[in-house]
Amino acid sequence: RLLVRQIETVYLPAALRQCPTLADEAPERLAAIVDWTFNLGEGRLRASTLRQRIETGDWNAVPAELRKWVRGGGRVLPGLVARREAEAALV
Repeated sequence: RLLVRQIETVYLPAALRQCPTLADEAPERLAAIVDWTFNLGEGRLRASTLRQRIETGDWNAVPAELRKWVRGGGRVLPGLVARREAEAALV
C-alpha cells in the first residue's frame, strides 16, 4: 500500500509535471515513464533527452532513450537492463 501511495502522490505527479503530454497518452506509456521516474527521479527526467522526446511526441525514439539508463556504480546492471526493456515494451 505504501508503494501505491508513493506512486500516486509522488511519482505520477512528478512525471506529469515534467511531461504534461503524458496525460493524453495510453496508460501503458504513462506507466513506463512513471516507473522510470520512480527509479531515477524527477530531476533526471527534467534534465533528460527522454523528456524532450516525449514532449515532442517522438515515441519511436523513446525506447532508445529508456535503454540508455542501465548503469549503476559505473557498470551495466542486468536488472536495470531488464527494467528498461520492460519499460520500452510498454511505449
